[in-house]
Amino acid sequence: MAASPHEVVALKPAGLPCEMPRDPLADSLVERLGAGGFGGLRLVHRLDAAACGLVLVARTREAAAYYSAEIEARRWHKWYVARVAAPVSEARHLIGPHKAFLKTDGRQARVVRAGGKPSFLDVVAAAPAPGASRESDLLVRLHTGRFHQIRAMLAHAGARLVGDTLYGGPEGDFYLEHVVLGAWVAADGTWTVWEAP
Repeated sequence: MAASPHEVVALKPAGLPCEMPRDPLADSLVERLGAGGFGGLRLVHRLDAAACGLVLVARTREAAAYYSAEIEARRWHKWYVARVAAPVSEARHLIGPHKAFLKTDGRQARVVRAGGKPSFLDVVAAAPAPGASRESDLLVRLHTGRFHQIRAMLAHAGARLVGDTLYGGPEGDFYLEHVVLGAWVAADGTWTVWEAP
């Protein structure tokens, strides 16, 4: 974890929601950070509860506005590793830029021809998943941060995440991790890169 008076960057474990606004007694990343002595917390981005990895949480209203503007301008660099149900020989065909229009439909995102939000990501590399010949790990650079974007876009491309039954993936251990975050920090505008261990 890294912290300054403007933000805290924490590692969210898989299965823990970023926030639980309807139940103030529920466990969440924000609740844990608050219990750890961090006040004035404001989420500027989120990870799915099932995902793990880096989350930047603003500690002031001004920092939240700053980071929200940076995200809107697509100045953040966000890198993920996603485990998909495809052998590496197939997964390598996904390398390159991907664009889709996503629409939120209840608890799912779906790719639509019109009326959705433009969504962009690049699959940068594919490698065999450790110990699984029919699974691959994809390195994904996310340019926009739509609801379930990686999950929905990869499923639409024919590479469903292992364990992601919501999007038609096979049973197994779900793995989607936010591994690198690069941003201009609020305090002095220096470029900082945080990496998951």
